[in-house]
Amino acid sequence: MRAVGDVVCWWLSRIEGDKARSEKYRRSMGSLMRKHVLPRVGKVPLRKIDRVLLDDKLVFPMHQELAPRSVQKALQALGQAFRMAEGQGRIASNPLAGVTFRDFYKGKLRPKPAALSRVDLQELVPHLVAAFRADPAKGMLPLMMLAHGTRISETLQARWSHVSLDERVWVIPESNTKSRREHVLPLTPQVLALLQRYREALPDPRLKAAWLFPVRGGERMADTSAHALMRQVSGRRWTSHDLRKLMRSSLADIGVDHMVGELLINHTLGVTAETYLTRDAMERRREALERWHNRLDELGFAEAHGAKVAVPAFLPNGATPEQAGDCAESCVSTRRG
Repeated sequence: MRAVGDVVCWWLSRIEGDKARSEKYRRSMGSLMRKHVLPRVGKVPLRKIDRVLLDDKLVFPMHQELAPRSVQKALQALGQAFRMAEGQGRIASNPLAGVTFRDFYKGKLRPKPAALSRVDLQELVPHLVAAFRADPAKGMLPLMMLAHGTRISETLQARWSHVSLDERVWVIPESNTKSRREHVLPLTPQVLALLQRYREALPDPRLKAAWLFPVRGGERMADTSAHALMRQVSGRRWTSHDLRKLMRSSLADIGVDHMVGELLINHTLGVTAETYLTRDAMERRREALERWHNRLDELGFAEAHGAKVAVPAFLPNGATPEQAGDCAESCVSTRRG
């Protein structure tokens, strides 16, 4: 390897062939490195690369076009490529050892502002319910994401076999999660009823598919198609990740403990906190989701699922939700009729 491009292309071949990494990560890294890094520094000899050249040819020009976080990702990927190449003896030494994004950028990296806030719920819920009633095959994905705060990639990989009617849970296998650990979400009466209505609305060919969100031919909906669906439903005003952020920020309003909220969206809490919550974690998750879905019911969610749940979302501290209605038991049929 004599040039920066040799190292980057070799690293990309390893990353893009690594099935343990998410498809989204592999695709985004490939795009970032081929569109921005390789054209600018791909032909630079390894012996000439240093902080000054990196700033002049890569970092400063990228700052003129991209957000700081995108520049940071490019530098992190470049650093990872060189460390891997050095570790395998493919290059004699790492010319970027010790180089960090902070060498070039001193500003504060602010998270991308959410396009949805809690005040939007009153209009958002009826809008999503209307989309579901008009076409359940299109409206189910955003409703499920708002109801559970799941990532779009995790939601799209859901199979009917991941839904346990006896236990009333949705299991997301560790291979499908960003954290690479199994995530178990309780299914409330509302969601069980929603799943039932959704199944009844699916065309027969799709009903036979293993996936919760199938397309013609039986395969699951592709990520690109799902993002296009979200753009259509939202009118390009918000994204799938905004639904996840909105669900998480709304939990505090209905009295859900911070740690339980973090567990629900599968954030890592640390060994001590997770050990403390182990004994009753599932029960606390279930109660939190019941509160959240009752809150959504107050805003019109019931028009989509049709279940009768006679509990207000804003429960007094220490209260235990009491459920009523036909869907308190598992109600998702695996067959029509």
